[in-house]
Amino acid sequence: TARFQLSFKYRIFDPDGWVSDLPFGQALTGLHFGYTQTSLWDLQSESKPFRDSSFRPSLFYRFALDDPDKRGSLALSGGYEHESNGKEDMPSRSIDTLFARAEARLRLSESGAYLGIAPKAWTYLDREDNPDIARFRGHAELGVRLGRDDGWLFSTLIRRGTEGKMGTQYDLSYPIRRSVFSGVGAFVHLQAFKGYGETLLEYDENKEALQLMREVAACR
Repeated sequence: TARFQLSFKYRIFDPDGWVSDLPFGQALTGLHFGYTQTSLWDLQSESKPFRDSSFRPSLFYRFALDDPDKRGSLALSGGYEHESNGKEDMPSRSIDTLFARAEARLRLSESGAYLGIAPKAWTYLDREDNPDIARFRGHAELGVRLGRDDGWLFSTLIRRGTEGKMGTQYDLSYPIRRSVFSGVGAFVHLQAFKGYGETLLEYDENKEALQLMREVAACR
């Protein structure tokens, strides 16, 4: 199985643009639009189909604080996220959530290595297609990162459902080329996943997979 993922985060209003000169304009610069598209590719089947895909647009507000001595940072964000597999009729699955997330980083060395902790919590607005998904995905997750954004980076994501169903993901990534445009890069991921809740179609099935993934990520 292979995974293809495209993700980006876009700041809607430029901090140095005309909006920042308006009353409360600086506050508006915290608005972001995010998008992640993930496809699971079945390489073992004869026709090699994409087994499942998910599309996750989000609109959120992000507020960041930096340590004056550059030893760390803290960012708080909250907003709305929609997730769908883009299908119709019976295979169709979608959920809507409101979420809050904190991202803390502690700088470990002059080279840029850091330890990051990112707890996230959410509540479901609509889960008609997956009424029991909270049993397998729960209402919160914890992400931990160790490494450098421009080098080797190890991360893990731990999620626990309301009935004790666990989903754990491990990633090891490395950039494969320098950016062509500012904030855009390509990475190779080696990913291992075990447990429940990986996709909207198979969220209630216990999965165990080791996947090689190429990711293109953009951030403005």
